[in-house]
Amino acid sequence: MTIELHCPICRKLIKAPDNAGGKQGKCPACQNLVYVPKPPEPDDEEIRIAPLDETDEERDQKLREEAATYLASLSRDVGPTTERNAPATPAGEVVEVPELVERYVLAMRDSKLDVVEETIKELRRVKQKARDYVQARMVDQMAPPLGNVPAPLLKGFLKSLLERLK
Repeated sequence: MTIELHCPICRKLIKAPDNAGGKQGKCPACQNLVYVPKPPEPDDEEIRIAPLDETDEERDQKLREEAATYLASLSRDVGPTTERNAPATPAGEVVEVPELVERYVLAMRDSKLDVVEETIKELRRVKQKARDYVQARMVDQMAPPLGNVPAPLLKGFLKSLLERLK
């Protein structure tokens, strides 16, 4: 087997025998000294990985389930006094946090900044509820996507919303 390399001066292809690896030689075209690298050694050694820790897997699954339950509790019906789990504002209007967050994300995606500002104003009326929902949504890996927004972009939008709700 031969070692193939290019001369750093004239860029010509040089073919050197295996036993020249790790030594210097002259380029046959320009006669400059060229270092011939050693050929890579075969990786026959098996790479060992640590076994899965079942308790870690169970804990992670439990956290995912708790986040999903919490997220669902923020958007499901809670009784006859409210339409959904949406807090009433002082004026008595019902604010549906999940729908407002979705409207915010879609407006950000579509660069509709006037809708973004309007939505943030509505979410600020129920600031803590909105922050709780957004934080739960960010940690829920099983949450359905919003408006075909890629996950990294969605996460950025949600972080931005949290900052605006401080």
